Amino acid sequence: MRKFMMRLSAMMLSAACAVSCVMPVLAAPNDIIDTARSASVTIHKYDMTAATEDGIDIYQYTANGKKDAAAESTLKDYVIEGVEFTYTKVGDIHTESVNGNVKILYDIPPALETALSLADARGDHKHTSDELNKSLSDTLTNNTAGKNTLENYIVSANGSTRMPLTKADGTPSATGLSVGLYLFVETKVPANVHTTVDPFFVSLPMTDNEGDDWFYDVDVYPKNQTNIPDLDKLVRQHDDAALYDKPEYADIATGSEGDVMDYIFVSHLPKITSEATYLTQYTFVDKLDKGLTYNKDAAVYFYNNEADARANNTANAIKTWAHGSSAFEETYSGSNSDYNQMTVAPTKEGLKEIDPTLSQCWLVVSYSATVNSDATPVLGDAGNTNDVTLTWKRTSMDYMDTLEDRCRVYTFGLNIKKEFTDSKTKGDPTKVQFVLKNETDGHYIVAKKAEDGLYYVTDASKGAKEEEGTVFSPDSSGKLIINGLEANTYVLTEIHTSAGYALLKEPITIDIQCTVDDFTPSQTTLYDVKDITGNEHKKMIEAAGERASATVDGKNTAMSVDAVKNVNSTNARVDMTVVNTSTFELPQTGGYGTIFFTLAGCAVAFAGVVLLVKKSKKEA
Repeated sequence: MRKFMMRLSAMMLSAACAVSCVMPVLAAPNDIIDTARSASVTIHKYDMTAATEDGIDIYQYTANGKKDAAAESTLKDYVIEGVEFTYTKVGDIHTESVNGNVKILYDIPPALETALSLADARGDHKHTSDELNKSLSDTLTNNTAGKNTLENYIVSANGSTRMPLTKADGTPSATGLSVGLYLFVETKVPANVHTTVDPFFVSLPMTDNEGDDWFYDVDVYPKNQTNIPDLDKLVRQHDDAALYDKPEYADIATGSEGDVMDYIFVSHLPKITSEATYLTQYTFVDKLDKGLTYNKDAAVYFYNNEADARANNTANAIKTWAHGSSAFEETYSGSNSDYNQMTVAPTKEGLKEIDPTLSQCWLVVSYSATVNSDATPVLGDAGNTNDVTLTWKRTSMDYMDTLEDRCRVYTFGLNIKKEFTDSKTKGDPTKVQFVLKNETDGHYIVAKKAEDGLYYVTDASKGAKEEEGTVFSPDSSGKLIINGLEANTYVLTEIHTSAGYALLKEPITIDIQCTVDDFTPSQTTLYDVKDITGNEHKKMIEAAGERASATVDGKNTAMSVDAVKNVNSTNARVDMTVVNTSTFELPQTGGYGTIFFTLAGCAVAFAGVVLLVKKSKKEA
């Protein structure tokens, strides 16, 4: 019985195995596409440029369509807001079987075939993924033209949908999508993104990297490259460059009244890669203190290196928009009593030249202004300030971004008090005369005397010889004020004094050291979370350095305040007193002795005349 049962069990097992061999094998649920199931795409946007600069290896993460919690944790501080993707379903997924050759094909619209330069070899607009990937890669070989083509296609494609702008978490999602092939194109970026992500296809669903299953919820981590334009405003004295071999531009300069000051804005243009990143505005608004006057001579230059741009080496400019060019507008206004204003902006014609052929060049706006020879320039440490603001915008931006910087021109004066040592008589200060020479630059100072009794330098015309310089005289109180001298070494020579007083033994040497300030341009176009919260340069930063100082004949001297525009500008004028002493009294001859000799002389002269007359008659 036992043996029978064992045989029966064996027979039943064998039968079961036999049956199982002929039963159909049922596929697992994820092995085939469920066409009734919906899918989604979530995009994660990070500033990969900033992450790399902070030492993060962005290549450690693999793009496989699956959610990557580790990447999201590491890159959470580099989320980019304000990015928009537009997508459209371009076709369905098909299985083709021809003569036992089975493959997956995707159909796409004829318009997309044209955009991708893809031939319809089969006559049914169906293509393999390899064919689609290669045509997309070939289209993007010329990255700018290729992206422009696909950006233009996607915005007008049937059924195209704009995803929400990325927010603080940087993760917009497209949900409820039907099965098929989708094209995604980045159509809007913030100002700091210079390179939009290459357009890409997504198959919904996707096969996982292991080749086991289809999955329907796809996470994409496209990389954005970022940069920002910069701005630096610089100045120099024109004659220092033209006559005295001092061509450098800097944050500050010193000039005399009447001098021409050369100004430049240096701005490194952002990278421009497609129409989504084209510039639609790049406007400079310049505010100049009333102490200077625009000469209305702006020109624009483009350079392919920073050194030439900062030197404004116009001979090496790769493109020039001369003054009056139709490529830019130059307008002026006087907003109020405190400043003048100039606006320089590329026209549509100019922007077409910039986009994208001049991408990443250095743009330089060059102009000049003259220091006024009157009471408007501020003397001393407060200086004459010049602010510039760059307002710029890309095609896809809904807002405008700004950068700002500053430079300053300093000028100074002399506050001379003329006195006499009056033991017997009182000297007349108005009879005293001085000439003033700029010893550093080697010319005599020319100035005009205004109704207020002050002298204002007009250094546009420099005296080569002493007689070409202005003769300065104090007023009746002995006060002599000369306004508008650059920070240099001067020699003051007294050439005439009041009767009864001695001239100075030798000229007086006056040395003026300029105020030093430093300006750091703002950097407001930083957009990832880390930079927004930690950015210390949302505004231009001014750092005060050495204050102005002066010496007279090598000895430190005080400098008085210039009270102007409700600001007490310190170290404005060099204070000094010049004292004339009376001459020594020589012994005088006089009394009867003098009268006697005078009469005797007259008698001798008369006798001589008589003798000459008698001699003349005798000879006749």
